[in-house]
Amino acid sequence: MTDKDLLLRAGCGRTLSHHGPADPRFLLRALADRPEAALASDFYGHGGAVALLEQRTAALLGKPAALFVIKGVTAQLALLRALTGARAGAVAIPALGHMAVDEADAVDHLVEAPVIRLGGEAPFGADALDALDAPPAVCVVELPLRRAAYRLPPLAALEALSSWCRRHGTHLHVDGARLWEAAAGYGVPPAAVAAFADSLYVSFYKGLGGLAGAALAGERALLDAVAPWKTRLGGDLHTAFPYALSALGGLDLRLPRMAAYVARARALAGHLAERGFAVVPDVPHVNAFQVRLPGAPDALMEASRAFARRRGIWLFDGFRSAPGGQAAAEIVVGDAAMALTDAGIGGWIAEMAAG
Repeated sequence: MTDKDLLLRAGCGRTLSHHGPADPRFLLRALADRPEAALASDFYGHGGAVALLEQRTAALLGKPAALFVIKGVTAQLALLRALTGARAGAVAIPALGHMAVDEADAVDHLVEAPVIRLGGEAPFGADALDALDAPPAVCVVELPLRRAAYRLPPLAALEALSSWCRRHGTHLHVDGARLWEAAAGYGVPPAAVAAFADSLYVSFYKGLGGLAGAALAGERALLDAVAPWKTRLGGDLHTAFPYALSALGGLDLRLPRMAAYVARARALAGHLAERGFAVVPDVPHVNAFQVRLPGAPDALMEASRAFARRRGIWLFDGFRSAPGGQAAAEIVVGDAAMALTDAGIGGWIAEMAAG
């Protein structure tokens, strides 16, 4: 989005996706009201609310330890540097995953190992690894695969991938920026998904609505090896307690709502399909999906801006080209959509698309 888009969105009283507009003053007051705010602030991530957040995250994921990192990009690059420094071989990543699409090719520039992109419009499975000349040192899967309309592999396919990696000595890492959402989509606790992986990254600001921040979870020895790379990649903050407090708030407030967000997304997608809109996938795997409209991305985004100026409602952050002369936009169900009706949302989209 452009700077003008950000200002336009901020001026809208209602939004379709995520958790809706928030006054920074309200957010800061909420942080100060949390009981953990009485703790001494952490020092470069040690102690205080950060330590509590790491303990809670490790417990939720069923892993021995967790490490707070301010950015997911930094967290995963630090992990890959630690892993590829200790073992020879390639790193396999999803061709439509964060690392391949959203991070300015950082994995190619900053990881000293060959990088193999696998899959396409759906998550790759064990068969894609079987087709490689040699087992990779590290296999990364993104749950859900955002650029493929937030698709998840079936749990049985994820289990098969995990078994393949363990048989071949490949470290399986889950890019779980939306792991909380994925677990709700599968209908299992987060630890049940985490059990398939040797390590995971989770975000505290996407579905949970925190200010920023992420965590890596896995064996303590692995995270100890990651820590120097976190420093080398600029991932240390003098203190991170505001981010930790907001993450703890997200775990308290929004993690229990994830199943409801998923159910709401599935109901909304069904309603939009009944009204003639193309939704992908037909039944959302998580709390997010794509709606596809006829037209060019730029023209549809301009129509969405015009609708926002006219109605004070922000519908879409952007459009991308899709097959058949269509453009795809994302709907991410959070607190904002929970307060809206299916009919109201469908009417807004129809009005916007009609210009």
